[in-house]
Amino acid sequence: MAVFLLPVLVKVELEELDPVIQIDLYRSFEVKLATSIAIGTGYCQTAIVFMPSLAVVALSLTTSLASLMVIPLVLALGVSAPIIGRLLDKFGTKIVMLFGIFILAVGLLCLSLSATSFYLFIVSGVVVGLGLGAVLGSPLRYILLGESPPDKRAAGQAIINFNASAGQLVGGALIGAVIGSQGGKLTGYQSAYILIAFIAIVMMLLTLGLKNRAEQLETMKTIQTKSST
Repeated sequence: MAVFLLPVLVKVELEELDPVIQIDLYRSFEVKLATSIAIGTGYCQTAIVFMPSLAVVALSLTTSLASLMVIPLVLALGVSAPIIGRLLDKFGTKIVMLFGIFILAVGLLCLSLSATSFYLFIVSGVVVGLGLGAVLGSPLRYILLGESPPDKRAAGQAIINFNASAGQLVGGALIGAVIGSQGGKLTGYQSAYILIAFIAIVMMLLTLGLKNRAEQLETMKTIQTKSST
């Protein structure tokens, strides 16, 4: 139903003087790529949600102990965030996100294949955290800041949040369905994480179409010039 109503949403928002979603921002191919990747990042975030359940099934841990298995991932995510910010300023989003998504895909595959090993589970979580740190938050917001006029930058950030949330909703339902289709057994979790890794690979292919650092700076300069005239 939501898919069928999407054209109606677009029509209504285009006719509004102060729309909730700035549809005109989607005229930029860079924005289309960034928002598509944002959906994928939301989907990949659901990997964190199911990690404690995976630990219960794969490592026979109690629910309380299994929840602690997410801590290494969260720590890696927190440590990598400020580093990613510096790398963005130096190399641009394309290179940073390419390496980040590659690391994320490797971590997800390792988590699927080595979940029965306690130490490899922790290492895989750290790798996933490092990969997520390179795609969540800063990189995509950096793109929208560069592609949006000054008076629409807040709306651009909202678009990223909207698409990421959509990815989380769909991802959670889809992963739950994959796990449930195999009776909640380990094979179901392994299939689900392989599927998430496949989504990460698709994200990496989309990232190849992003602008490089020089093109980003040129776009920002052009938009700033148009806004000031």
